[in-house]
Amino acid sequence: MCYKKLDKRFSVVNSGKVNKRERIEATVLNSLLPISKREVCYILPDVSPTTVEAVIASMLKSGVIVKVGSARNTKYVRR
Repeated sequence: MCYKKLDKRFSVVNSGKVNKRERIEATVLNSLLPISKREVCYILPDVSPTTVEAVIASMLKSGVIVKVGSARNTKYVRR
């Protein structure tokens, strides 16, 4: 299971044909556990935190993901 998760992360990080928005969406939606903005930034170091926040906000608004927790403990999970 760990190898499958690692393989998914590498395919998201190393794919050059996908734009940053799609990579962020894939990272959040493919996460097995709720994921925080900090974790997304760690997985995708070439994407700015501002971009991550904007994409997550649009995903929340469209109802694709839901917010779990608050403040520093906020994480996001697929609906």
